[in-house]
Amino acid sequence: AGSMSSVQVMDMLNDLFSELDRIAKRHGVYKVETVGHRYMVVGGAPNPESARVAAKRVALFALDAMAFVDNIFLTKEGGKLFIRAGIASNPAVAGCVGKAMPRYCFFGDAVDVASRMEKSSQKMKIQCSEVTYRLLQDSDIKFVLTKRMDKDVNGYGVYQDTYWIEMASPCEKCVGLTQGSFVLHPCGHVMCAGCNAKHSLNVCPTCRSKVEDRIEWQGKDHKGIDVEEGGSDDGSAIFQSP
Repeated sequence: AGSMSSVQVMDMLNDLFSELDRIAKRHGVYKVETVGHRYMVVGGAPNPESARVAAKRVALFALDAMAFVDNIFLTKEGGKLFIRAGIASNPAVAGCVGKAMPRYCFFGDAVDVASRMEKSSQKMKIQCSEVTYRLLQDSDIKFVLTKRMDKDVNGYGVYQDTYWIEMASPCEKCVGLTQGSFVLHPCGHVMCAGCNAKHSLNVCPTCRSKVEDRIEWQGKDHKGIDVEEGGSDDGSAIFQSP
């Protein structure tokens, strides 16, 4: 965005945020605000739900949004955009603030930690806090998470283990392609034979998009990413274009 004019940046963000709005609606997360290049959503508010469900919603939204930017989105000038994301699950409070043009705002650890997760994340990466990691490990969706090994986060006031959210699938057998698994069209997500029979509706259980066809895989097996085993808060995600 540094080489773009202010009008070009505004047009780009309008196109991007409009699509993120549609993705947020599909995953049932609530868009809180956009500040500059930042786009913030929460799960578990304004309608309360369990921390595990809220974290799952926000993580699936983040993966879907990242995939859209990586594979589809281009600026009007044909340029490629790179973003980073951060997710945290901590206590938060919300309410309308101000008299003139009041806004529904969030305050608390969830916002502060999510902001640090985003600022210390990397290009086209989704970083989550340790609390979010634990919640995703207990989810009914199989998340692939890898522990961040470098210490670059310390300069941002992060002194805990953090994790990269790599991908999500309905179950562990759906991670990778094997003969008899199914590729959903047009989203491209994979389901094993068991999950394909279980999720018979024309909606992808991972990205919540419409399924137009299911193609049985007959090619060679392809392993997915190695899965690292692991063991009412809100889940918050903040996106930033570097």
